[in-house]
Amino acid sequence: MIKFRYKYVKIGMYYRPIMSVAVSHNNVSSNYMVLLDSGADFNIFHSDLARIFKIDLSKLKTITFGGINKGSKGVGYLSAITIGVENYLFDTSVIFCDSISPNGYGIVGQNGFFNKFKIRFDYKGKDIYLKTNT
Repeated sequence: MIKFRYKYVKIGMYYRPIMSVAVSHNNVSSNYMVLLDSGADFNIFHSDLARIFKIDLSKLKTITFGGINKGSKGVGYLSAITIGVENYLFDTSVIFCDSISPNGYGIVGQNGFFNKFKIRFDYKGKDIYLKTNT
């Protein structure tokens, strides 16, 4: 079992559970800022990252997903990549999507991130605790 601790990031007036993860595919690696979103079903990253990894989106399965706005639908492309939290690496699925802000951060969700860890949010202390399940 491996434990990690991160601090919330202040964005404007608000603190958010954002952290940097290493992402890699096809021998290309990058750091990527992600929001830990316990309400998200999937990991959702901007499609620009797929292009950096030379992933051909036209060859991937199309996925439609909903959001917080009634009737709002996002369309993305399902792929597999490797995510690293410090030295802990794991393969996971991700939806690449043009609908999220290219200037923001990706989203890590229940399937593909939260299921890899025990996660505790401490808003008062502005801490995020992750502990591997193994």
